[in-house]
Amino acid sequence: MSQELLAKVRADLERSGMHTEMLARQIFHRAGWSMSGGAAYLDRDEGKSRELDISAARVSNLELKGTSLGYNEMRIVAEVKKSERPWIVFKRPPPTYQVGCAWNNLISSINLPCEPHELGRFLETGSLLMENGWEGVGIHEAFKNPDQPSRWYGAFVAVCKAAEAHLDDHSPDGERLSPDIATEPTEITFHQPLVILDGALITAELSPDNEIVLAAAQSAAFKFDYRTPVYKRGPYRVDLVTLAGLEAYLDLQVKRQESINDGLIAKTTSVTLTRARDRHG
Repeated sequence: MSQELLAKVRADLERSGMHTEMLARQIFHRAGWSMSGGAAYLDRDEGKSRELDISAARVSNLELKGTSLGYNEMRIVAEVKKSERPWIVFKRPPPTYQVGCAWNNLISSINLPCEPHELGRFLETGSLLMENGWEGVGIHEAFKNPDQPSRWYGAFVAVCKAAEAHLDDHSPDGERLSPDIATEPTEITFHQPLVILDGALITAELSPDNEIVLAAAQSAAFKFDYRTPVYKRGPYRVDLVTLAGLEAYLDLQVKRQESINDGLIAKTTSVTLTRARDRHG
């Protein structure tokens, strides 16, 4: 096989964005996330299977004094986009009446040790929205021909549909509470839609003098509204991160997962605590 052909294949992979996808997968792998090959999801609008770039999961077992109390799974479904043109995110402080990022995410659970609202502050710790302190309200792809479709919008729709499909596949029957999660273990799975951009990400906002202020960024959190006759849940919490910022973003998801575990332990009933002490002295 000639070196010329290999060079052409390599250039084609880089131009198509497959190189970027390979790099993103490598970052997930190095961070200890498991990934499924040939990930796909059911597009309920079209009634057909579609390919997904990345489906990755991190499972954390919930334990107290050596007693297993269940597990906590963080699952990320991601689309990878390579762009030579910068993506401009319009930013704003979250409205005071919609500042939270907790149960308005895609979450499945069973045998919680408390009422769901009691875990709200633990769920939002480590969220990109709370970490950044602002949210994105739209994206402009700089220098794009107006006749060309927006790549960001299609990517956002795809990851929302994929997350919905994963929620359907991994949701346990029922969402009951448990007074003793040592005998009825908690199961909680967080499904995060994510778009990974290999390119420049810039934020835009107005100054007090109504001048446009631009700044480089590595991530943005969105409340993305997508509704059809079969997708009625919206709006969705979608995160956008650059390839350069992906490693730090995954660290943030681990922080969030650990916070959820802390909340589950903190809200565990005295019955569970007593049984754990009895078993292990």
